[in-house]
Amino acid sequence: MMYELIATTVRGLEEIAINEVEELVGVKAERDTLTTVGGQGRIKFKADEKAIFTLNYCSNSLHRVIILLNYGEFSTLHEIYEATKEIDFAKFIDEEQTFAVVASRFATQGSHDFTSLDVASQVGQGVIDSFSESTGKRLKVNLKHPDVVISAGVVDNRFWIGIDTTGESLHKRKYRVYQHPAPLKASIAHAMVRISAWKSHEKFIDPFCGSGTIPIEAARYACKMPNFLRDFLFWRLKFLPLDAFREEKEHVDERIEHKNLEIYGSDVSPKHVEGARMNANAAKVSVKFFEGDATKIKLDYDRIVANLPFGLRFGSPKKVAKLYKNFIQNLKEYHWKKAVLLTASQKLHNLAVNYFKVRKMDIIYGKLPSFIIICER
Repeated sequence: MMYELIATTVRGLEEIAINEVEELVGVKAERDTLTTVGGQGRIKFKADEKAIFTLNYCSNSLHRVIILLNYGEFSTLHEIYEATKEIDFAKFIDEEQTFAVVASRFATQGSHDFTSLDVASQVGQGVIDSFSESTGKRLKVNLKHPDVVISAGVVDNRFWIGIDTTGESLHKRKYRVYQHPAPLKASIAHAMVRISAWKSHEKFIDPFCGSGTIPIEAARYACKMPNFLRDFLFWRLKFLPLDAFREEKEHVDERIEHKNLEIYGSDVSPKHVEGARMNANAAKVSVKFFEGDATKIKLDYDRIVANLPFGLRFGSPKKVAKLYKNFIQNLKEYHWKKAVLLTASQKLHNLAVNYFKVRKMDIIYGKLPSFIIICER
């Protein structure tokens, strides 16, 4: 059976997500302008049931995969209730199962005269009434541990309703047993690895590795490592072919590759280096970590990918500016193919253009406008 799916990702990295969807499940995706503004942070596509499993278990750039059930424009909240009630939820929820609604609301101009909780209430009542009309039974709500999560959203005068197949966002990798005080989203780390065009036979380094997210994501990507160590909401969706999913999981696990990779990570903090080793062990990948100052170590690597300190939590703007200057000075002394650097400061870009061919990608890191700086000789 084919489904209309929407998937969330980092704003600014939609094209990375589109390419990964095509690689993993062989379908064309595009920016989703139906349920959000300008497709920011969302993509849409049609795919079969197997894609729901594959994207959740194997994707590294997506955050969430949602089965889209209805969408459109509205004038009143009652119209959202009616649109929800039109859906036959007896096809998706068994009478002994519980459900909950997670709703979001966003206005690009002005504000709504209702809250996200109001949206959730209307959608929830629509689910209950739809199910009751189909079965004569009343569904139970469980806000803490529901079997089925109905996802709903409002952007300006548009709404959408779907079923969340993921649960906790995919970017929250379960290998993070050591927590860095300023962790990088794993989905951004993966995207940066892709942007670097790194090949598994090349030497790779993150000289600001922190807890090791970027080199670990590089190793996971090369080894075809799935999102293990976690649960997914789709396992509770009885209308999906779960036995087929279990068989496919075995096939995916059998395709994991154990390569001898030249992936390195360094950091000036011995504590973070040890924490990065712990995370790599938990992720079941091999990365060579060492203590080192990024402004002084040799940078004779094919690909250099790093999340530079923003200076928002620690240090001062002057110290960060000096660090950027010294790092760029060190970078220009060595031979490499491409350097991909994340920052929230225009200063890094201004320094890099003096020595390298540079292009810049705008992304949203959390709620902070940031840049991925791509440098080539």
